[in-house]
Amino acid sequence: MKKLIVLFLVIVSVIYLPMSIIDAKKLSDGTNVVVRGIVTVEPGPFDVNIIFVQDETAGINVYFRGGYFEEIDRGDLVEVSGYLWTHRLNREIIVEQSGVKVISKGNNLPKPKRIKSVDINNKDLQGLLVEVEGKVVEIDRGDPRKVYIDDGSGKGMIFIRENTGILTSYFKIGMELKVRGVLGRYQAFFELWPRGMEDIEAGDVFPPEVKSVFLKDEKLYVVFNEPVDPNSVIDNKTVRISGINIVAHEMFFDNKVLIFELDRNFGKTEKIMIRFIRDVNGNKMGSRILSVDPEKDIFERRVLFDEGHGQQAGNADWVINGAYSNFADAIDGYVEGTKERISFELLSLYKVFVIPEPNKPFSKEEIDAILRFVENGGGLFLIADHGGSDRNHNGWDSPKIFNEFVEEFGFRFNGDNIEEEPLSYIYPHKITKDVKNIGVWAGTTIKVLSDNVIVLAADRYKKPYLVVVNYERGKVVAIGDSSPFDDGTGDINDVLHNGWEYGDDAKLAVNIINYLMRN
Repeated sequence: MKKLIVLFLVIVSVIYLPMSIIDAKKLSDGTNVVVRGIVTVEPGPFDVNIIFVQDETAGINVYFRGGYFEEIDRGDLVEVSGYLWTHRLNREIIVEQSGVKVISKGNNLPKPKRIKSVDINNKDLQGLLVEVEGKVVEIDRGDPRKVYIDDGSGKGMIFIRENTGILTSYFKIGMELKVRGVLGRYQAFFELWPRGMEDIEAGDVFPPEVKSVFLKDEKLYVVFNEPVDPNSVIDNKTVRISGINIVAHEMFFDNKVLIFELDRNFGKTEKIMIRFIRDVNGNKMGSRILSVDPEKDIFERRVLFDEGHGQQAGNADWVINGAYSNFADAIDGYVEGTKERISFELLSLYKVFVIPEPNKPFSKEEIDAILRFVENGGGLFLIADHGGSDRNHNGWDSPKIFNEFVEEFGFRFNGDNIEEEPLSYIYPHKITKDVKNIGVWAGTTIKVLSDNVIVLAADRYKKPYLVVVNYERGKVVAIGDSSPFDDGTGDINDVLHNGWEYGDDAKLAVNIINYLMRN
């Protein structure tokens, strides 16, 4: 009997002793494993519930299902206890609470393995921190996050994941790149995932490009796709306007925006010539002629959609080139989507900021930027969804994410689940003018915490579903469901609900944006 007990203890200890990552990856799905490695990707760049660890043998994705990692940093030596799984052909270890233990902090990272571009497609290298050089040979027209490079050995995909702060507009065909990151896989696609802009070095030969121009506070704003050299900007020479002189200029938003003070206002549509401006690498643009309409090209008509906080996670596609395309097209103004980290400088270029159902939480800095934006006169539209709509299983659904800061405005999302078609109560307001029928397909109600909050619509039990509130100099509108603005034209692999065509949902969307555009 004693021999059997000893044998049992030996077997248990062997199973749960740390093993090499390469040996762990050979095991079948569902097998419990314990591995140790250095964190090469900390929580955040890919999601709050995703890290990568690597030992001397291999690297692997670690996924916290239904939760999120805290106090884990790049360079930590950690012990991971979980089970092997293959998610859409990407090998990973699934962990739950206390599944990752920090052994030591501040360790040196593994040196990235130098590979050829064709090796991005090598499944045996999945999970490793690598480095590759090559020329950009293709950018997916339907999804600019997919950038293909080739060093002559064969092309491989660089995939720009959300929350990395990497702008897809940065990449151009013909650009020479050196990229670091970890190798992953999604279905049939093998991908290299850089962790942030610091993982990308470019041999830039392309001049800066003008993204947009607009008028604000009697000044002309010129927005570029990249930082420009301040020394290349000379008033009335690099930018010329017929009949209007430039008095002075200033740089803004990391030198990506030029703000020009003029000697008089625009009285009509004017032609603007922009020329000879260089980027920080010395690439000089030629001449470009633009028209500025003082009634249309104005700050008050600029709308920004957040697309960098899991708006395409799981069964969602709440982006302006996806299931929210009809919404974006219906707005009378300049509309742009962003995957950038939210900053006050970014938001200050827009009058209205729309956050459709986030599935990744905002950082403290981002929350501070959003609050400051509204305080300074911005219009904020928050679109939530029902409780439990955690589409990427990171422990955060949209009610929980919004509730990190919306109590400051005087309300919070209840995180319940309602369906009503049409909604029972709609109250008179500019936003609800000519709106009689609103559909709710699995949404949350809202708890009002302040007398300043106005309820615009409610369910059969008179629980608020749509509210508006003035906050400092700005306005906030919040709604409890993302489906009313879904036009059904998103990813064909998603199960979408075309609420845009129902009742007055489209009219409501336009009314909300128009209301927030007004001072």
